[in-house]
Amino acid sequence: MRADRLLRIVFRLQGRGVVSASTLARELEVSARTIRRDMIALSAAGVPVYSTRGGAGGWALVQDYRTSLTGLSTTEALATIVGRPRGILADLGLDEPGEDLILKLLAAVAPAAREHAEHARQRIHIDPTRYWDTVANDPLPLLPPLLAAIWDDRVVELEYGLGHRSTRVAPYGLVRKGTRWYLVGQADGKLRLYRVSRIHELATTEETFERPDGFDLASHWEQSQDEYARRFGSYRIRLKLRGDALVRAGWAYARSKRFADPDEDGWVEAEFDTEDYDSAIGLVGSLGADLIVEEPDHVREVLIENARRQLELNR
Repeated sequence: MRADRLLRIVFRLQGRGVVSASTLARELEVSARTIRRDMIALSAAGVPVYSTRGGAGGWALVQDYRTSLTGLSTTEALATIVGRPRGILADLGLDEPGEDLILKLLAAVAPAAREHAEHARQRIHIDPTRYWDTVANDPLPLLPPLLAAIWDDRVVELEYGLGHRSTRVAPYGLVRKGTRWYLVGQADGKLRLYRVSRIHELATTEETFERPDGFDLASHWEQSQDEYARRFGSYRIRLKLRGDALVRAGWAYARSKRFADPDEDGWVEAEFDTEDYDSAIGLVGSLGADLIVEEPDHVREVLIENARRQLELNR
């Protein structure tokens, strides 16, 4: 994509000074002629590029030129970096930039915005995936003062859940998953997780704390989610689906799904890990009529009994 290549050229010139056309062509996997055309396009767009001659010659930017990204405010830089969900580009068949995007943005934004954005990136993480239940947004009156304490690395005292015991917590960061906010903090020497909507009393102290070297909020969250998922049991069911049931199965929640190719009659064999028996019954009941339960037998028997009762009640 040419726009992406032009931006990459500007970043290289901005970071290195003079870069030869052959070097740019090799790194960007295009011809030297394409690089020359790109330089003409950049110049026409108002980017002050110029060529230098000699053995150390090449292309360069006018001294002290910075891209318009230097005009990003702290909030704009924060929104770009913290609110960047993973996996979206991969879903579209595009390469994920990984940390390169963050590094480029941090290199390009003004120093004050850069400092605030990196500070926030270690304290706020957005996980765009949802839990399997659908809930309305939690009430979050204590979220703003909690964020202020996290921002300043101040210890908080909170009352959580049904208990009324005050707990001192070093708040490391906030994570939003789906519609819910969670606090990751250290209490009694251990890292703990608190659902923000269940904190009913909060007081910020004057005491500050040191964040552990190497702690990364996003990495810790992903690891804790993996451990959380492993604590669940496994309850697998095998079905044959077609028509509307097959469409619904694509929307239904399960820890894992596997679909075979359709047979000549349009039936598709599918396997679901639904975690437990109740989840399996709920899944089967949500798929409609175009299904056959192959395993386990007990789920098939329950489906037949439920259908019989529905028939009797709706005659």
